[in-house]
Amino acid sequence: MNNITTFIFDCFGVVCSPVLNGWYKDNRLKKGLVDENLQHIFRQFDLGLLSEDDIANYFLKYEGVNSTKEEIRKEIDSYLKMDEGLLEIIGKLKQKGFKIVLLSNANNSFFERKIYAEFPEFKSLFDEIVISSVVEMVKPDPEIYLHTLDVIKSKPEESLFIDDNKSNVDAATALGIHGFLFTDVNSFLKHLAVMGINFSS
Repeated sequence: MNNITTFIFDCFGVVCSPVLNGWYKDNRLKKGLVDENLQHIFRQFDLGLLSEDDIANYFLKYEGVNSTKEEIRKEIDSYLKMDEGLLEIIGKLKQKGFKIVLLSNANNSFFERKIYAEFPEFKSLFDEIVISSVVEMVKPDPEIYLHTLDVIKSKPEESLFIDDNKSNVDAATALGIHGFLFTDVNSFLKHLAVMGINFSS
């Protein structure tokens, strides 16, 4: 693992909190929501085939959800929280000369409207940002991983992919990319230490 040159980070659930999934899970508990079609809807959103307004309108159809579209947008936005500890680690990895990539299943409009506006330093953390709606590919489809490697000019065996979704990690490792299933910063720091990467030197 000490041949790693490139770190590829997922966004929601790793670099920051889940937003759409966060809203849905909380409301599922409060209102007893069951939506077997939701992952398909999210995939359409991540491919850029649905807009933020479409998602808001979709959520508004749930029984027991009595918000306006503006209110539900604010509710969803409120779930965005950056993992400051991980952002600090990412900054240090970049300082050490590693290539740092963000690979996110997301609609670019949320990045432009919310993330880049509220966290103007966000873009500078990454050498490349690959967003599914822009490239019209989504994880765990192999094409988006191969595209990302091509963009950053890295080989699978020298790259570590970090995601909180096991299916996404498994898809990366099937391509020869090293994978790490993210749960929290401390376990990631321990993994870095095993790789021989520390921040005291």
